[in-house]
Amino acid sequence: MRTVIAHSHIFKNAGTTLDWSLQRSFGDQFLDHRDDELMKQDREEAVCGILEAQPELVALSSHHMPFPLPEIADTEIIPIYILRHPLERITSVYEFERRQNTQSPGALAAKKYDFKEYVAWRMQMGVSRTIRNNQTLFVSGKFHAGNRNPLSFNILQQALRRLKELPLVGVVDRYDEFMVVIEHHLGSRLPELDLSYRRQNVSDVERPSSTAARVSHVLEKLEELQQQVIDENAMDLALYQMAGQRLDQLTSDVPDFEEKLAAFRARCATVQEPIE
Repeated sequence: MRTVIAHSHIFKNAGTTLDWSLQRSFGDQFLDHRDDELMKQDREEAVCGILEAQPELVALSSHHMPFPLPEIADTEIIPIYILRHPLERITSVYEFERRQNTQSPGALAAKKYDFKEYVAWRMQMGVSRTIRNNQTLFVSGKFHAGNRNPLSFNILQQALRRLKELPLVGVVDRYDEFMVVIEHHLGSRLPELDLSYRRQNVSDVERPSSTAARVSHVLEKLEELQQQVIDENAMDLALYQMAGQRLDQLTSDVPDFEEKLAAFRARCATVQEPIE
């Protein structure tokens, strides 16, 4: 039975760091798939075509991975999702788009506006939902949902149902724990899997150490926008909470979890840092 990791790479959710580890583990047997239009249009057929054309692949990453994944004879495709606290995520999106050397609306707005102005722009109904329940759209598979109308509750229900079905789901603020879970569940089938990492796509901006403190800091900067931003991310907040609960369940299933976590962090400490 062929085993393939399918990483559903959500923008600014530590996905580039996970892809770095997959590339380090598998080399040419890992594909960071960047043809978003192909994935959005052909969905399951696109995944089938990629895996059939490249039988050596054991890991695939895409910003538009379809769900459910296709069923392929003698192949088990394991989806991996990482969720993030949506209010903390806003800062990361803004800082990334400020650094981006592109002419996308988001990158242009991030360079033009300060943080609060940028968030106010992103809250407008005609603007892409990048920081408005974006993760719910991703998990539900509703990539093409319009930007001008409120999302229906059915989309949240669909995302929550799918989250319950996922075998491997984690959260960014417990990244190390999730990597230990993945290695435990897949290590026997993919013995070369080593998810120790060097963090990728991180800014030099200093932030508070805890998620709660980072969220509090974001809310302070938003001032009168606080309630609007919370309301526009209510679905993502519910999804993030469930993802944390799922990770609790997954870690409890790993024998000697704390020892494995300590060993994983020791491995990460040995990963060579880049030379400045």
